[in-house]
Amino acid sequence: MALKRTSLPRTAEAVALAELRDAIVRGDLPPGTAIRQSAAAEQLGLSVIPVREALKTLASEGLVSYQAQRGYTVAELRPESVDGIFRLRELLEAEAEAIAAARLRPQDIAAMRAALDAQRAATESGDAHAAITANRDFHFALLERCDNEWLLRFVRQLWDALEPHRALAYRRTAAQGDRARAQEILEEHREILVALQQEDPTAVLPILSAHRTSGLADFHRLLGLDNKDQKPGGS
Repeated sequence: MALKRTSLPRTAEAVALAELRDAIVRGDLPPGTAIRQSAAAEQLGLSVIPVREALKTLASEGLVSYQAQRGYTVAELRPESVDGIFRLRELLEAEAEAIAAARLRPQDIAAMRAALDAQRAATESGDAHAAITANRDFHFALLERCDNEWLLRFVRQLWDALEPHRALAYRRTAAQGDRARAQEILEEHREILVALQQEDPTAVLPILSAHRTSGLADFHRLLGLDNKDQKPGGS
């Protein structure tokens, strides 16, 4: 477990929540990992109580799950759960993107271009965490222009639920030396950027929808491979 306490002036529960969420999202705590409250509290220099409250919050967000006698573990998504998440993403993000695309400014385009460059560099160097961060920066440079904080709050929660598995996918791909899909994602992002620079902002919407569809297929492949890893012989 890779946790560290920051120096920001936050409450103990806020510190625990931020550090645990970050460790899960960046893949340092992969899906299925048990989170021991006493060990996490010791690493963060906190008492067990704020860690317990933070884990309750993460459970309500779907990032961790709780079972009596077993405690908390990083949530493992089932294929049907992923389908549900992507269905909600399609509904919410399509709305946010339609609004945002019409309000995009030159500095937003520049931010997306910078994120794409960072993602390309991270992909070439095999830095999974940097690639995931840049991927998220790319999309939210657009999404945040919808200026609807409630809409964005739910979109962020859906992204957070997927990030541990996305981190696993990036790391596994890097370990296997397979960059084909990573290059395809970069090309999809380039197409999104080109479309956003056209005068008709609606031109990008079907491209973004197709990008989500390919992302769903990525998660299906990942979870299918995970099931084979965990149950040899297909049982």
